Amino acid sequence: MAKNLTKYYDTSSSKTPEMGQLIDNMMTTDKSSRRNFERRWYDNNYFDDGHHFRYLSRLQNKIVDLSEKASLYSPMRAIPKASRQIRGVANLITSQDYMPVVYPEKVEKANFPGTPQIDPATGQQTMIYPEYDAALKESRTLAKRVGHWLAEEIKKQDLISKMALMTILAAKNYVSYLQITPDAEKEEIRTIVRDAFDVYLMGEVNEIEDSPHVIIAHPKVISEIKANEMFDKDQLEKINPDNRQASSEIKEAYMRGRYGREFNDDSSATLILKEAYLKEHLNPDNQKVISKQPDGGDILQGKKMGDMVYRQVFVAGNIWLSDKYVDLKGYPLVDFRFEPGPMYGVSLIERFIPTNKSLDMIVSRVERYAHTMTVGVWTKRQGEQFNLSNAAGGQIVEYKSVAPQQAQLAPLPAHVFNFIGLLNSFIEEQGVSTSTLGKIPTGVKAARAIESLKESEFANLVIPQRQFKKTTKKIAEKFLDYGDKYFVTTQTAYYMEKGEPTYFDIVGKTAMDKRAQLGVPVEGEVTPISGEYRVDIEVQAGLAYTKEGQKAAARELGDYIVQLAELGLVPPGVVSKVLESMLESYQFGPTAGVMEDMEEYQKQGQMTDPQMDKMKLAMAEVVRDAGLGEKDDEEDIRKTKVAVAEVAQDLQKGEQK
Repeated sequence: MAKNLTKYYDTSSSKTPEMGQLIDNMMTTDKSSRRNFERRWYDNNYFDDGHHFRYLSRLQNKIVDLSEKASLYSPMRAIPKASRQIRGVANLITSQDYMPVVYPEKVEKANFPGTPQIDPATGQQTMIYPEYDAALKESRTLAKRVGHWLAEEIKKQDLISKMALMTILAAKNYVSYLQITPDAEKEEIRTIVRDAFDVYLMGEVNEIEDSPHVIIAHPKVISEIKANEMFDKDQLEKINPDNRQASSEIKEAYMRGRYGREFNDDSSATLILKEAYLKEHLNPDNQKVISKQPDGGDILQGKKMGDMVYRQVFVAGNIWLSDKYVDLKGYPLVDFRFEPGPMYGVSLIERFIPTNKSLDMIVSRVERYAHTMTVGVWTKRQGEQFNLSNAAGGQIVEYKSVAPQQAQLAPLPAHVFNFIGLLNSFIEEQGVSTSTLGKIPTGVKAARAIESLKESEFANLVIPQRQFKKTTKKIAEKFLDYGDKYFVTTQTAYYMEKGEPTYFDIVGKTAMDKRAQLGVPVEGEVTPISGEYRVDIEVQAGLAYTKEGQKAAARELGDYIVQLAELGLVPPGVVSKVLESMLESYQFGPTAGVMEDMEEYQKQGQMTDPQMDKMKLAMAEVVRDAGLGEKDDEEDIRKTKVAVAEVAQDLQKGEQK
């Protein structure tokens, strides 16, 4: 069980004018405990940028770059093997689809009366529960719609790209964060990626919620700070820009070394804005303060003395701007790490750096040797004079008495190249390489072999994948919580089903209940977004990892379903869905149009149900035998339509006979 540190950092008795200095003291404590990690994050960032010989010297307290002394004849080459490796790992982790699944609310059967019914087959009396069945169906429908809203919100927030960035940042700095905040005015959810430098907490804890406080410090344009209506107007008059690019001195050095930004006008002046969240136990002191807030009733609802409440404080330049309590279940941050444990640890790229530097040095020596061979080594007797000159036909050597001789350099021994191969194998042991880096073994062309290689690499990333799934689940839970509390008016959501959009309205369950209490209920069929929903994450890898593997798996599945359909073991609808999935796997193109034409043809009454079933089976065989889908052009579409028409015509002739 995690140790409760809140009592050691109690701020419930601290007054608002004290909060500016208090937040700065907390940041100073966090800085001192993570300073050694910050230096490594700095080196890791520059190493990933390709500056393998640049580091922050602890003794000299300055940036040292050994490659500044390099020249053409004494090179220091950086081989970006580690950078490619961490991106290969990130590609594998984010290549799968992590879809949220919402569990329906529990429906108690005892709450619904039963109706007796006589079974005509046995003559015995049984109880049926039509109201319970209807309530259960409605609960499942609502949960399904909430799941679709979550999936669409993930797309709207572009979380695929943001979580890819989180993965790369975690590979360099061990941990990265996604800040999720609600916008009460616009009734929206905002997300932004934060790196390890921007978030201050106790690094020795295992989870964010175990830390008694979390402080997000980042530069913000001072004009934007002054335009924020939630900040105290009198306090805003006291702030002045500091024009820093980061709250951390080490990140500040990195940003200036990389971007070299200078502030020459007031419009670009910035100030470090500190957004602090403090955990407090509810007591008489803070209860009085909370009860005076407009939303104090919502914050205190369902809470008793000793329960946790969250205090939000904004500070800029040691000056408090806002101090209030917020209705949150937890910190508005979700972290991602490659492995469980303390918040700070050894990042993935750090495990590559020692071996990668050895590879850099040995390759640099080989290149130095190559330049020596190109220039050549000459021997001459002492006192002799000769002159070398280059002409269009070659090199001219002039001498007086004794001809100079060009020395023969010994070739590089085999152990040098064996050592390079050994270093590469050491680097590959820490990550993935076979298929991610394009190193498919010679002769491996079959889809099954490539799928086996992919499967083995995914097996090496079980822990990071579980961490990624955990992060996605936390994000979905916060989306539900914020949607419940901050979506006051109805909004329209949609999802795609069979190529057609399905629309439905949503609203926060808390707002829905309040409107019902005030006698102004929500009109129409509305889906409530509730933070009480239980969420799980399904990992959808598809039929296979590669496109060829997906096509092969689709063909095998199609053959199997056709055999089951011929035996009458599966309904026609299953055949239709499998056919649609197979066309999508082949990237046929107008899949939805073909399926609509088939359904429309059936509705016209020109074909009976048995004819339709046979035509679908024949259609599947036509696509399978023709091998369509490799090209998405008009010729393939025309051929498919002709094939469908011929099959339908043959079936009709057979029925007439």
